[in-house]
Amino acid sequence: RSGFRLLESLESAPPHQSVDLRLLTLANAGGLDDALGRADGGTAPIVVVLASGRPADVVRALSLGAADALVAPVHLPELEARLRTRAGQTAQPATASVLDAVQEIWANVRNEEILRALVRRVGQALDLSHCSIILTRPGSDFGRVVAEYDRPAVRDFRLDLERYPEVLEAVRTSEPVVVPDTTVHPLFDEIRRQWAEEHLEVPVRSVVALPVRRADEVVGVFLLRPRDPQIALSSAQLGFADGLARTAAGLLYRRSGAGPHEAPDDAVDQLTGCATLPALELRLNEEFARANRYALTFSLVLVDVDSLAHLNAERGPEAGDRLLAELGGMLQRELRGPDFVARYGGDEFALVLPETGTDGARQSLERVRRRLESEPFSKLLPDAAPRLTAGIATFPHPAVLQPDDLLALAEAALLRGKGQAEERTGTAESVLA
Repeated sequence: RSGFRLLESLESAPPHQSVDLRLLTLANAGGLDDALGRADGGTAPIVVVLASGRPADVVRALSLGAADALVAPVHLPELEARLRTRAGQTAQPATASVLDAVQEIWANVRNEEILRALVRRVGQALDLSHCSIILTRPGSDFGRVVAEYDRPAVRDFRLDLERYPEVLEAVRTSEPVVVPDTTVHPLFDEIRRQWAEEHLEVPVRSVVALPVRRADEVVGVFLLRPRDPQIALSSAQLGFADGLARTAAGLLYRRSGAGPHEAPDDAVDQLTGCATLPALELRLNEEFARANRYALTFSLVLVDVDSLAHLNAERGPEAGDRLLAELGGMLQRELRGPDFVARYGGDEFALVLPETGTDGARQSLERVRRRLESEPFSKLLPDAAPRLTAGIATFPHPAVLQPDDLLALAEAALLRGKGQAEERTGTAESVLA
Protein backbone atom coordinates (compact mmCIF):
# COMPACT_ATOMS: atom_id res chain seq x y z
CA ARG A 1 0.00 0.00 0.00
CA SER A 2 2.93 2.33 0.57
CA GLY A 3 4.44 1.75 -2.86
CA PHE A 4 7.20 -0.71 -1.89
CA ARG A 5 7.84 -3.92 -3.79
CA LEU A 6 8.18 -6.69 -1.21
CA LEU A 7 10.13 -9.94 -1.52
CA GLU A 8 9.59 -12.30 1.42
CA SER A 9 12.31 -14.72 2.44
CA LEU A 10 13.69 -16.59 5.44
CA GLU A 11 17.18 -15.62 4.30
CA SER A 12 18.87 -12.22 4.35
CA ALA A 13 17.74 -11.62 0.76
CA PRO A 14 15.87 -13.79 -1.75
CA PRO A 15 18.18 -15.62 -4.16
CA HIS A 16 19.10 -13.74 -7.34
CA GLN A 17 17.43 -10.53 -6.18
CA SER A 18 18.90 -7.08 -5.64
CA VAL A 19 17.25 -5.21 -2.76
CA ASP A 20 17.50 -1.66 -1.41
CA LEU A 21 16.61 -2.53 2.16
CA ARG A 22 16.19 -5.59 4.39
CA LEU A 23 13.35 -5.53 6.93
CA LEU A 24 14.01 -8.10 9.67
CA THR A 25 10.98 -8.95 11.84
CA LEU A 26 11.45 -10.85 15.10
CA ALA A 27 9.27 -11.74 18.07
CA ASN A 28 11.95 -10.64 20.55
CA ALA A 29 15.62 -9.81 20.89
CA GLY A 30 16.59 -13.38 21.72
CA GLY A 31 17.39 -14.25 18.11
CA LEU A 32 19.05 -10.97 17.16
CA ASP A 33 22.65 -12.21 17.21
CA ASP A 34 21.91 -15.18 14.97
CA ALA A 35 19.55 -13.30 12.61
CA LEU A 36 21.89 -10.34 12.08
CA GLY A 37 24.83 -12.71 11.72
CA ARG A 38 23.09 -14.58 8.89
CA ALA A 39 22.14 -11.28 7.25
CA ASP A 40 25.65 -9.86 7.47
CA GLY A 41 26.57 -10.96 3.94
CA GLY A 42 24.26 -8.45 2.25
CA THR A 43 25.04 -4.85 1.39
CA ALA A 44 21.57 -3.32 1.86
CA PRO A 45 20.91 -1.75 5.29
CA ILE A 46 18.83 -3.71 7.80
CA VAL A 47 15.85 -2.31 9.70
CA VAL A 48 14.76 -4.47 12.66
CA VAL A 49 11.16 -4.58 13.93
CA LEU A 50 10.65 -6.34 17.29
CA ALA A 51 7.32 -7.39 18.75
CA SER A 52 8.74 -7.37 22.29
CA GLY A 53 8.05 -3.69 22.99
CA ARG A 54 11.18 -3.19 25.12
CA PRO A 55 13.21 -0.03 24.29
CA ALA A 56 16.39 -1.78 25.48
CA ASP A 57 16.04 -4.19 22.55
CA VAL A 58 16.31 -1.26 20.13
CA VAL A 59 19.67 -0.33 21.65
CA ARG A 60 20.85 -3.93 21.32
CA ALA A 61 19.77 -4.17 17.67
CA LEU A 62 21.61 -0.96 16.81
CA SER A 63 24.73 -2.09 18.66
CA LEU A 64 24.73 -5.32 16.63
CA GLY A 65 24.79 -3.43 13.33
CA ALA A 66 21.19 -2.68 12.40
CA ALA A 67 20.68 0.59 10.52
CA ASP A 68 17.46 1.25 12.42
CA ALA A 69 15.15 -0.52 14.86
CA LEU A 70 11.59 -0.23 16.19
CA VAL A 71 9.50 -2.06 18.78
CA ALA A 72 5.77 -2.75 18.84
CA PRO A 73 3.32 -1.16 18.67
CA VAL A 74 4.51 0.06 15.27
CA HIS A 75 3.04 3.26 13.84
CA LEU A 76 2.80 2.50 10.11
CA PRO A 77 3.49 6.07 8.81
CA GLU A 78 6.62 6.20 11.01
CA LEU A 79 7.81 2.83 9.70
CA GLU A 80 7.17 3.96 6.12
CA ALA A 81 9.13 7.19 6.65
CA ARG A 82 12.07 5.28 8.18
CA LEU A 83 12.10 2.77 5.31
CA ARG A 84 12.07 5.49 2.66
CA THR A 85 14.94 7.29 4.36
CA ARG A 86 17.08 4.16 4.68
CA ALA A 87 16.31 2.88 1.18
CA GLY A 88 17.22 6.27 -0.30
CA GLN A 89 20.64 6.13 1.38
CA THR A 90 21.51 2.97 -0.58
CA ALA A 91 21.36 4.62 -3.99
CA GLN A 92 22.92 7.92 -2.93
CA PRO A 93 26.63 7.16 -3.65
CA ALA A 94 26.00 6.03 -7.21
CA THR A 95 23.52 8.84 -7.80
CA ALA A 96 25.88 11.49 -6.50
CA SER A 97 28.73 10.07 -8.56
CA VAL A 98 26.85 10.20 -11.82
CA LEU A 99 25.26 13.59 -11.11
CA ASP A 100 28.76 14.94 -10.49
CA ALA A 101 29.82 13.32 -13.76
CA VAL A 102 27.04 15.17 -15.57
CA GLN A 103 28.83 18.41 -14.72
CA GLU A 104 31.92 17.01 -16.46
CA ILE A 105 29.81 15.78 -19.37
CA TRP A 106 28.18 19.20 -19.73
CA ALA A 107 31.58 20.70 -20.53
CA ASN A 108 31.78 18.66 -23.74
CA VAL A 109 31.02 20.56 -26.91
CA ARG A 110 29.62 17.82 -29.12
CA ASN A 111 26.17 16.46 -28.35
CA GLU A 112 27.19 12.96 -29.44
CA GLU A 113 29.94 12.91 -26.83
CA ILE A 114 27.49 14.00 -24.14
CA LEU A 115 25.22 11.05 -24.90
CA ARG A 116 28.07 8.54 -25.14
CA ALA A 117 29.53 9.69 -21.85
CA LEU A 118 26.10 9.50 -20.25
CA VAL A 119 25.35 5.90 -21.27
CA ARG A 120 28.88 4.88 -20.26
CA ARG A 121 28.47 6.32 -16.78
CA VAL A 122 24.98 4.86 -16.30
CA GLY A 123 26.08 1.45 -17.59
CA GLN A 124 28.94 1.38 -15.11
CA ALA A 125 26.95 2.72 -12.15
CA LEU A 126 24.08 0.22 -12.56
CA ASP A 127 26.19 -2.72 -13.81
CA LEU A 128 24.28 -3.07 -17.08
CA SER A 129 24.97 -5.37 -20.01
CA HIS A 130 23.29 -2.90 -22.35
CA CYS A 131 22.48 0.80 -22.15
CA SER A 132 21.57 2.88 -25.19
CA ILE A 133 19.76 6.04 -26.24
CA ILE A 134 17.45 5.60 -29.22
CA LEU A 135 15.97 8.64 -30.92
CA THR A 136 12.54 8.08 -32.44
CA ARG A 137 9.06 9.61 -32.64
CA PRO A 138 5.55 8.34 -31.85
CA GLY A 139 4.20 6.38 -34.81
CA SER A 140 7.63 5.62 -36.29
CA ASP A 141 8.70 2.01 -36.93
CA PHE A 142 12.39 2.86 -36.83
CA GLY A 143 14.76 4.48 -34.39
CA ARG A 144 18.31 5.84 -34.48
CA VAL A 145 20.80 4.56 -31.91
CA VAL A 146 23.00 7.56 -31.09
CA ALA A 147 24.88 6.11 -28.10
CA GLU A 148 25.45 2.58 -26.80
CA TYR A 149 27.34 1.41 -23.72
CA ASP A 150 28.24 -2.14 -24.76
CA ARG A 151 29.19 -1.12 -28.32
CA PRO A 152 30.71 2.37 -28.02
CA ALA A 153 31.73 2.39 -31.69
CA VAL A 154 28.07 2.41 -32.81
CA ARG A 155 27.18 5.65 -34.61
CA ASP A 156 23.69 6.48 -35.93
CA PHE A 157 22.65 2.84 -36.20
CA ARG A 158 19.17 2.41 -37.72
CA LEU A 159 16.99 0.14 -35.58
CA ASP A 160 13.85 -1.76 -36.62
CA LEU A 161 11.56 -1.10 -33.64
CA GLU A 162 9.17 -3.92 -34.52
CA ARG A 163 11.72 -6.19 -32.85
CA TYR A 164 11.75 -3.99 -29.73
CA PRO A 165 8.20 -4.01 -28.33
CA GLU A 166 9.35 -2.40 -25.07
CA VAL A 167 10.63 0.64 -27.00
CA LEU A 168 7.42 0.99 -29.00
CA GLU A 169 5.35 0.73 -25.82
CA ALA A 170 7.40 3.39 -24.01
CA VAL A 171 7.03 5.78 -26.95
CA ARG A 172 3.30 5.04 -27.34
CA THR A 173 2.39 5.47 -23.67
CA SER A 174 5.07 8.03 -22.70
CA GLU A 175 5.53 5.91 -19.55
CA PRO A 176 8.41 3.71 -18.29
CA VAL A 177 8.17 0.08 -19.37
CA VAL A 178 9.65 -2.51 -17.02
CA VAL A 179 9.69 -6.16 -18.18
CA PRO A 180 11.03 -8.54 -15.51
CA ASP A 181 11.01 -11.60 -17.80
CA THR A 182 10.64 -11.45 -21.58
CA THR A 183 9.99 -15.21 -21.78
CA VAL A 184 6.56 -14.84 -20.19
CA HIS A 185 5.59 -11.17 -20.47
CA PRO A 186 2.57 -10.61 -22.80
CA LEU A 187 4.25 -7.60 -24.42
CA PHE A 188 6.71 -10.04 -26.01
CA ASP A 189 4.19 -12.64 -27.22
CA GLU A 190 4.49 -11.71 -30.91
CA ILE A 191 8.26 -11.28 -30.97
CA ARG A 192 8.72 -14.62 -29.14
CA ARG A 193 6.83 -16.31 -31.97
CA GLN A 194 9.17 -14.66 -34.47
CA TRP A 195 12.19 -15.82 -32.48
CA ALA A 196 10.83 -19.37 -32.52
CA GLU A 197 10.16 -19.29 -36.29
CA GLU A 198 13.66 -17.98 -36.94
CA HIS A 199 15.20 -20.47 -34.45
CA LEU A 200 16.75 -17.61 -32.50
CA GLU A 201 17.91 -17.81 -28.91
CA VAL A 202 17.85 -14.24 -27.64
CA PRO A 203 19.77 -13.83 -24.36
CA VAL A 204 17.45 -11.12 -23.03
CA ARG A 205 15.35 -11.55 -19.89
CA SER A 206 14.90 -8.27 -18.01
CA VAL A 207 14.54 -5.00 -19.95
CA VAL A 208 13.65 -1.43 -19.08
CA ALA A 209 12.62 1.28 -21.56
CA LEU A 210 12.42 4.84 -20.25
CA PRO A 211 10.92 7.55 -22.48
CA VAL A 212 13.10 10.60 -23.17
CA ARG A 213 10.87 13.68 -23.34
CA ARG A 214 11.53 17.15 -24.62
CA ALA A 215 8.84 19.67 -23.74
CA ASP A 216 5.62 17.61 -23.99
CA GLU A 217 6.85 15.19 -26.65
CA VAL A 218 8.68 11.85 -26.54
CA VAL A 219 11.80 12.07 -28.71
CA GLY A 220 13.49 8.81 -27.78
CA VAL A 221 14.01 5.97 -25.34
CA PHE A 222 16.66 5.07 -22.77
CA LEU A 223 17.01 1.26 -23.10
CA LEU A 224 18.55 -0.70 -20.18
CA ARG A 225 19.32 -4.37 -19.57
CA PRO A 226 20.90 -5.67 -16.32
CA ARG A 227 24.09 -7.69 -16.65
CA ASP A 228 22.65 -10.52 -14.56
CA PRO A 229 19.30 -11.49 -16.16
CA GLN A 230 18.12 -12.90 -12.83
CA ILE A 231 18.49 -9.57 -11.01
CA ALA A 232 15.88 -6.88 -11.60
CA LEU A 233 16.74 -3.20 -11.24
CA SER A 234 15.51 -1.80 -7.95
CA SER A 235 12.99 1.01 -7.63
CA ALA A 236 15.75 3.41 -6.57
CA GLN A 237 17.87 2.44 -9.59
CA LEU A 238 14.92 2.88 -11.95
CA GLY A 239 14.20 6.30 -10.51
CA PHE A 240 17.85 7.23 -10.87
CA ALA A 241 17.95 6.06 -14.51
CA ASP A 242 14.68 7.85 -15.26
CA GLY A 243 16.21 11.04 -13.87
CA LEU A 244 19.25 10.60 -16.10
CA ALA A 245 16.97 10.10 -19.11
CA ARG A 246 15.38 13.43 -18.21
CA THR A 247 18.85 14.91 -17.88
CA ALA A 248 19.78 13.69 -21.36
CA ALA A 249 16.69 15.39 -22.75
CA GLY A 250 17.50 18.55 -20.82
CA LEU A 251 21.06 18.66 -22.10
CA LEU A 252 19.87 18.21 -25.66
CA TYR A 253 17.15 20.78 -25.07
CA ARG A 254 19.72 23.41 -24.12
CA ARG A 255 21.90 22.87 -27.20
CA SER A 256 20.97 23.64 -30.78
CA GLY A 257 20.62 21.00 -33.47
CA ALA A 258 20.70 18.13 -30.98
CA GLY A 259 17.70 16.13 -32.08
CA PRO A 260 14.76 15.73 -34.39
CA HIS A 261 12.91 18.74 -32.95
CA GLU A 262 13.91 22.21 -31.82
CA ALA A 263 12.76 23.73 -28.56
CA PRO A 264 9.41 25.54 -28.82
CA ASP A 265 9.69 29.32 -28.89
CA ASP A 266 7.59 29.65 -25.73
CA ALA A 267 9.84 27.32 -23.70
CA VAL A 268 12.75 29.75 -23.27
CA ASP A 269 12.60 33.19 -21.67
CA GLN A 270 14.18 35.57 -24.17
CA LEU A 271 15.76 37.83 -21.54
CA THR A 272 17.37 35.30 -19.20
CA GLY A 273 17.73 32.20 -21.37
CA CYS A 274 16.01 30.16 -18.64
CA ALA A 275 12.81 28.19 -19.06
CA THR A 276 9.45 29.94 -19.10
CA LEU A 277 6.56 29.46 -16.67
CA PRO A 278 4.72 26.94 -18.95
CA ALA A 279 7.93 24.91 -19.25
CA LEU A 280 8.33 25.04 -15.46
CA GLU A 281 4.81 23.73 -14.92
CA LEU A 282 5.50 20.84 -17.30
CA ARG A 283 8.80 19.96 -15.62
CA LEU A 284 7.29 20.21 -12.14
CA ASN A 285 4.47 17.85 -13.14
CA GLU A 286 6.99 15.38 -14.57
CA GLU A 287 9.25 15.48 -11.51
CA PHE A 288 6.25 15.11 -9.21
CA ALA A 289 5.09 12.02 -11.13
CA ARG A 290 8.61 10.54 -11.10
CA ALA A 291 9.04 11.13 -7.36
CA ASN A 292 5.67 9.47 -6.70
CA ARG A 293 6.46 6.52 -8.96
CA TYR A 294 9.88 5.74 -7.50
CA ALA A 295 9.47 7.08 -3.93
CA LEU A 296 12.10 9.78 -4.52
CA THR A 297 12.54 13.26 -3.11
CA PHE A 298 13.04 16.57 -4.89
CA SER A 299 13.01 20.26 -3.99
CA LEU A 300 11.42 23.34 -5.52
CA VAL A 301 13.22 26.59 -4.73
CA LEU A 302 11.86 30.07 -5.48
CA VAL A 303 14.50 32.81 -5.59
CA ASP A 304 13.78 36.54 -5.44
CA VAL A 305 16.28 39.27 -6.37
CA ASP A 306 15.98 41.76 -3.49
CA SER A 307 17.79 44.69 -5.09
CA LEU A 308 16.05 44.75 -8.46
CA ALA A 309 13.41 47.39 -7.63
CA HIS A 310 16.08 49.72 -6.25
CA LEU A 311 18.28 49.16 -9.30
CA ASN A 312 15.40 49.91 -11.70
CA ALA A 313 14.64 53.13 -9.83
CA GLU A 314 18.28 54.26 -9.73
CA ARG A 315 19.57 53.10 -13.13
CA GLY A 316 16.51 52.42 -15.23
CA PRO A 317 14.84 49.17 -16.39
CA GLU A 318 17.69 48.43 -18.83
CA ALA A 319 20.07 47.92 -15.90
CA GLY A 320 17.55 45.65 -14.19
CA ASP A 321 17.14 43.58 -17.35
CA ARG A 322 20.91 43.22 -17.63
CA LEU A 323 21.13 42.01 -14.03
CA LEU A 324 18.38 39.42 -14.62
CA ALA A 325 20.07 38.20 -17.80
CA GLU A 326 23.40 37.75 -16.01
CA LEU A 327 21.74 36.02 -13.06
CA GLY A 328 19.86 33.64 -15.35
CA GLY A 329 23.06 32.63 -17.10
CA MET A 330 24.91 32.21 -13.82
CA LEU A 331 22.19 29.99 -12.32
CA GLN A 332 22.26 27.67 -15.32
CA ARG A 333 26.06 27.43 -15.18
CA GLU A 334 26.32 26.96 -11.43
CA LEU A 335 23.67 24.30 -10.82
CA ARG A 336 23.98 20.62 -11.75
CA GLY A 337 23.10 19.28 -15.19
CA PRO A 338 19.86 17.58 -14.00
CA ASP A 339 18.63 20.75 -12.26
CA PHE A 340 16.04 22.94 -13.96
CA VAL A 341 16.00 26.75 -13.91
CA ALA A 342 13.02 28.87 -14.95
CA ARG A 343 12.04 32.52 -14.75
CA TYR A 344 9.08 32.48 -12.38
CA GLY A 345 8.12 36.14 -12.43
CA GLY A 346 9.51 39.62 -12.99
CA ASP A 347 12.36 39.30 -10.49
CA GLU A 348 11.95 35.66 -9.43
CA PHE A 349 13.50 32.39 -10.57
CA ALA A 350 12.36 28.83 -9.84
CA LEU A 351 14.74 25.91 -9.41
CA VAL A 352 13.68 22.25 -9.62
CA LEU A 353 16.34 20.10 -7.94
CA PRO A 354 15.84 16.33 -8.53
CA GLU A 355 16.74 13.89 -5.73
CA THR A 356 17.59 16.77 -3.41
CA GLY A 357 16.30 17.28 0.12
CA THR A 358 16.01 20.52 2.05
CA ASP A 359 19.64 20.41 3.23
CA GLY A 360 20.87 19.80 -0.31
CA ALA A 361 18.76 22.69 -1.59
CA ARG A 362 20.30 24.94 1.06
CA GLN A 363 23.77 23.91 -0.08
CA SER A 364 22.91 24.71 -3.69
CA LEU A 365 21.67 28.14 -2.62
CA GLU A 366 24.82 28.84 -0.65
CA ARG A 367 26.93 27.86 -3.65
CA VAL A 368 24.96 30.29 -5.81
CA ARG A 369 25.30 33.06 -3.22
CA ARG A 370 29.08 32.54 -2.98
CA ARG A 371 29.28 32.69 -6.73
CA LEU A 372 27.32 35.95 -6.75
CA GLU A 373 29.92 37.54 -4.51
CA SER A 374 32.62 36.90 -7.12
CA GLU A 375 30.56 37.90 -10.19
CA PRO A 376 31.41 41.27 -11.82
CA PHE A 377 28.29 43.20 -10.82
CA SER A 378 30.26 46.27 -9.71
CA LYS A 379 29.05 48.48 -12.57
CA LEU A 380 25.43 47.70 -11.76
CA LEU A 381 25.61 47.48 -7.98
CA PRO A 382 28.78 49.22 -6.79
CA ASP A 383 27.97 48.77 -3.10
CA ALA A 384 27.41 45.00 -2.98
CA ALA A 385 26.49 41.89 -4.95
CA PRO A 386 22.75 41.35 -5.50
CA ARG A 387 21.11 39.70 -2.50
CA LEU A 388 18.79 36.74 -2.94
CA THR A 389 15.84 35.63 -0.83
CA ALA A 390 14.71 32.02 -1.24
CA GLY A 391 11.86 29.70 -0.31
CA ILE A 392 12.36 25.91 -0.28
CA ALA A 393 9.64 23.25 -0.49
CA THR A 394 10.66 19.60 -0.55
CA PHE A 395 8.61 16.60 -1.68
CA PRO A 396 7.39 14.34 -0.12
CA HIS A 397 5.48 16.59 2.26
CA PRO A 398 2.22 15.82 4.09
CA ALA A 399 0.59 18.98 2.73
CA VAL A 400 1.49 18.24 -0.91
CA LEU A 401 -0.99 16.16 -2.90
CA GLN A 402 -0.34 17.77 -6.32
CA PRO A 403 2.35 19.96 -7.92
CA ASP A 404 0.43 23.18 -7.27
CA ASP A 405 0.58 22.47 -3.54
CA LEU A 406 4.37 22.47 -3.73
CA LEU A 407 4.33 25.85 -5.49
CA ALA A 408 2.06 27.27 -2.80
CA LEU A 409 4.39 26.00 -0.07
CA ALA A 410 7.46 27.43 -1.83
CA GLU A 411 5.75 30.82 -2.18
CA ALA A 412 4.85 30.83 1.51
CA ALA A 413 8.43 29.83 2.37
CA LEU A 414 9.71 32.70 0.22
CA LEU A 415 7.58 35.17 2.18
CA ARG A 416 8.98 33.68 5.38
CA GLY A 417 12.49 34.21 4.04
CA LYS A 418 11.75 37.87 3.28
CA GLY A 419 10.94 38.35 6.93
CA GLN A 420 14.43 37.30 7.98
CA ALA A 421 17.24 39.78 8.50
CA GLU A 422 20.20 37.46 7.88
CA GLU A 423 19.72 34.02 6.30
CA ARG A 424 16.74 35.05 4.12
CA THR A 425 15.88 31.42 3.32
CA GLY A 426 12.45 30.13 4.31
CA THR A 427 11.45 26.46 4.21
CA ALA A 428 8.13 24.64 4.08
CA GLU A 429 8.88 23.31 7.57
CA SER A 430 9.29 26.84 8.94
CA VAL A 431 5.99 27.86 7.33
CA LEU A 432 4.13 25.12 9.20
CA ALA A 433 6.05 25.62 12.44
